[in-house]
Amino acid sequence: MGSEKWLDIELWDSPAECFTALKKRGYRIATTYLGPNSVSVYELDWSQPTAIVVGNENMGISEEAIRLSDLHCSIPMRGMIDSFNVSVASGILMHHAVCDRTSRLGRHGDLAPEENQILLAEFYLRHRQSTISILHEYAKRKGNNSTHPFNYSHL
Repeated sequence: MGSEKWLDIELWDSPAECFTALKKRGYRIATTYLGPNSVSVYELDWSQPTAIVVGNENMGISEEAIRLSDLHCSIPMRGMIDSFNVSVASGILMHHAVCDRTSRLGRHGDLAPEENQILLAEFYLRHRQSTISILHEYAKRKGNNSTHPFNYSHL
């Protein structure tokens, strides 16, 4: 719950429009697809920025998205199943991507210092009640209870 605060939602009219925008930002596009060119998620190098496209169990991913993607990957499954629901598949993919990136790069992220500062500022703004409490505690610790120079009552 609450994860929607961390989503930046963008809408496109087609997979082509979406993929073009993502590729301009430096992403490669990986679709989950069981086909002859699919590679196991465990064999992929996740050290470069990658957008992951996951389809639902009934319809999967559109033919257009499959055709326009840079690579296809699959999650090896054991037993009597042939698909995971979209949330489970997404969790498995993201967990493995983070682990692989950390192993290869020594870190899981690749934000520039400026991007990291912006993300941190967004965090504080999205949690403004928590931020107010933090500022009050900071002021108390500094011994400036009533005369703190920051005016944050409007937050």
